[in-house]
Amino acid sequence: MVERISTEYKYAMLVADMKRNQFNFDKLTLQLSSGKKYTDITDSPIASVNILNTNRQLGQIETYKSNVGLASTELTALGDLMELANGYLTKAWDKAMQANNQTYGDSSLKALKTEIDEITKTMVDLANTEYNDNYIFGGANTKTVPFEIDENWNVIYKGTDEENSDYIRQTEVADGVFETINTTGDKVFGYYTNQEVSRDANGYELELRDDGKYYYKTKTEYTGDINDLTTKYTDYDGKNVTLNADGNYYYDDGSLYSGNPDNLQKTIRDADGNLVTQDNNGTYYWVKGKEYTGDVNDIVTQKEEHAEGVIGALRKLSNSIQKVLDGHETGDDALASEGYDEMNQTLDMFAKSQNTILTEQTKFGGVYNRMEMSTSTLETNSENLTTYLTDLNSVDYAEAISQWINAQYAYQASMQVASSSMGMSLLNYLQ
Repeated sequence: MVERISTEYKYAMLVADMKRNQFNFDKLTLQLSSGKKYTDITDSPIASVNILNTNRQLGQIETYKSNVGLASTELTALGDLMELANGYLTKAWDKAMQANNQTYGDSSLKALKTEIDEITKTMVDLANTEYNDNYIFGGANTKTVPFEIDENWNVIYKGTDEENSDYIRQTEVADGVFETINTTGDKVFGYYTNQEVSRDANGYELELRDDGKYYYKTKTEYTGDINDLTTKYTDYDGKNVTLNADGNYYYDDGSLYSGNPDNLQKTIRDADGNLVTQDNNGTYYWVKGKEYTGDVNDIVTQKEEHAEGVIGALRKLSNSIQKVLDGHETGDDALASEGYDEMNQTLDMFAKSQNTILTEQTKFGGVYNRMEMSTSTLETNSENLTTYLTDLNSVDYAEAISQWINAQYAYQASMQVASSSMGMSLLNYLQ
């Protein structure tokens, strides 16, 4: 009986050896066909983790390269547009200097005004340029046309203004490294309005809406009791979080908020539910759009001219030329002189505007250069990681073929031994 068990054991060992040799042969065959050293995580858990991490890093690099590529082409378009704007600005500035010599006749002034108005339209067209279905100079408001010219030649900016920090659009060029790739239309081109403006007794601008009520167009200083303000915190999921006396934040169910307090959304409201914000100096302001609740009789409405940037300079130059022409036509020398004075003032506006555009060009030229450096760095990192991945997981064919031949011999030998054993008679088996 013991001898029989021993025979069964020997036979089982032969079969196990055959299967082990078969597995090794199949594994080496798969490696040769795939070119990969590790075909399963069980081959080498550490190597497999390294391969996964390396592939993840390579995937991130491809994303960053795509971000950099798109951003670089947009920055190129941005730079080209500002270069064109600077060219038209220089041309208008030169015309303004010539007109200020007061040697132009009325016909030349009329032609100059027509030319200035055409340059204004061209500037607006440049400012309304789209790239990749986004308006470049709209700030964060990339889907709305940034500028429009109304029938009274007001050039109104409708994008995100430069004073609003939310205008920034950024792209990630490396892990945790972001670059700002946009500016605002009001900063580069300016604007021009000469419209009726309503203000309250404190000088804050109001707008009359369709409901017949006035609302503030900008933020206004909060004049209520600070103790009436309520502050609400919410996490990224919109769940309410409360600051406790112990200095920790808790959810409504009493559980501790363990995240970064700086990531919480802070909402401040007054006793009437109006939104309030707080600046870095600790001063509270009502957010724009607050309803005006004062005496309507205290509201003063009058025409106000606002001219900024190259667009403001162009419009004031056009208006000043028209004023000179009107003075000549009516024989009003004082009006013509006033027109020339205003014309002269536009020279400083053009100079300031050109400096602004050149500053923006320099700034984004620097961003573009950093993008190029990022591209080079990403390419180098990608090559290094690819080489590492190749060294880590690529088959050495000379070595692998030698191992595969040896495994084939071993597998064939074990099959022959097992086959011979399977051919034993019952009498051999019982002996």
